[in-house]
Amino acid sequence: MTGFGAEEGPNLIKQLAACNKSTRDKAVRSLLNGWLPSRTEVSDEEMKRLWKGLFYCVWHADKLPAQSDLIEMLSSILPKLEPGLSLQYFSVFLLTMRREWTGIDKLRLDKFYILIRRFLNCFFVMLKKWSWDLDFTRRSIRVLVDGTFLADDKFPGNGVNYHIASVFIEEIRPFLPVKKEVVEVLLEPFAGIIGKVSDKVLVGKIRSNVFDVFVKMGRRLLELKRSGDEVDEGDDVVVLGTLSLVMGFSTKFYELGSSVDCYQGNRKVVLALHEEFLKLEKDLTSLGFDISIPEGNEVDEEDEMPELIPIAREMELDGCNDVSEPVEVSINDQENDVMIPAESASSNIEQNGDGDSVTFTESVISNLQLQFEKVATEVGFNSDVASACDLPKVNGAVSKKRKRAKSTDDHKSQNRELTSQGDGKDGETAKTGENSTKRVKFSMKNNLVWKPHSPLPPLSLRLPPYVTPRGSALKKGIPPGPIREMPPMMTKKVKKAKSVKKARKVKKSMYPLVKRTKKLKSISS
Repeated sequence: MTGFGAEEGPNLIKQLAACNKSTRDKAVRSLLNGWLPSRTEVSDEEMKRLWKGLFYCVWHADKLPAQSDLIEMLSSILPKLEPGLSLQYFSVFLLTMRREWTGIDKLRLDKFYILIRRFLNCFFVMLKKWSWDLDFTRRSIRVLVDGTFLADDKFPGNGVNYHIASVFIEEIRPFLPVKKEVVEVLLEPFAGIIGKVSDKVLVGKIRSNVFDVFVKMGRRLLELKRSGDEVDEGDDVVVLGTLSLVMGFSTKFYELGSSVDCYQGNRKVVLALHEEFLKLEKDLTSLGFDISIPEGNEVDEEDEMPELIPIAREMELDGCNDVSEPVEVSINDQENDVMIPAESASSNIEQNGDGDSVTFTESVISNLQLQFEKVATEVGFNSDVASACDLPKVNGAVSKKRKRAKSTDDHKSQNRELTSQGDGKDGETAKTGENSTKRVKFSMKNNLVWKPHSPLPPLSLRLPPYVTPRGSALKKGIPPGPIREMPPMMTKKVKKAKSVKKARKVKKSMYPLVKRTKKLKSISS
């Protein structure tokens, strides 16, 4: 039975989206550790319902440690699943993120950014697990591109596309270098996306975070070649710069910009990238250097770690003065286990046939002693720490030493030794060394009391702004700021000059009859 039971499915999804953290954690463990890895195929509807519950499981996760643990659990299972199931798990994750993206508020946005980044990293881990098989890599990249950049689901989840384009080079960088054919499969879709999509923001993200990075690293690599400086082969300048010079991006962008299928609004961007990569390739040809892509290291870093075997932490060292004789240590106690490398164990530790004890030789004990002294030095004990064989047995009191940091005058204060007697009659502790000055936290706001009739504070005391009286305190006659004795100000009275107003001439009005007689007289004369 590949699907859920009649009651198992709805209950599990409800538990994944529960408000109680312990209920969610239990459901996630049962899903990721038991149910999902045991399946070879799951229907699309069941996977969508599962991711609906997992989305709200991440939604309810609070505080950074809980969020990081949950995100690591959800993403790390991707390389462990079967190839078909892992691609289905990844594709439904992208679909869920695009569908729910517009409902994420700004307070929860960061943890979903981390979730996308971690899934992209585990996506490349999955490809590396299958040895970068071309068919599987091509199929996986097609799932990524069709589920984000070229998705036809009509969900407004452009933020998912923008974030993947922004972090793609950062997440794939630890897995480089790989074969040239694999790099073409990984990067070829981005060149095609620029010529197809009409989203100007997405085109800008791909150009600035993918191809402009290659151009920048290619220029720096040519500058280092001209100057003759030596650079580590694993440096970003060498790895990414080599890809920009060898992959032939200029030809691909020219063909894309010249084709009829290229989106007209993006043609200018495509041809500009063609000119930049063409200039890099011409500079490489003029310098005459031969650059090739180094083959990727097929050995996984995790495989190089030595296998660890448990040994008991409690060791009985008999005859410490004569270390040439081997010492046997029991390893039946599994609670206090210590892990040591298997390679050193095979060379220096001889096990009996029944596997009940481990024999320590002289070299093993000397190595453990050196490690103990190294740890003691890092913790802060004296450099002349006694070895395990010379440590005295202490029944009661144990002396403790505490170091103080350097003062501002670069003087060290004397260490304080606290010795306690374990016989328990008087229980007194003896203190030696110089007593350090007691540090008191002083706050002007709490310790400063300034009344109007009290003596003035010293002039050297700088009063903070909040000590000055404000508001109703000014009504008591206290001027703002520190009290200062100032001479009374003399006010000068300004006498105002008397303005002489000119009398306005008032023209006497004349009656109309008088005006008429005067006019007749003037005419007759």
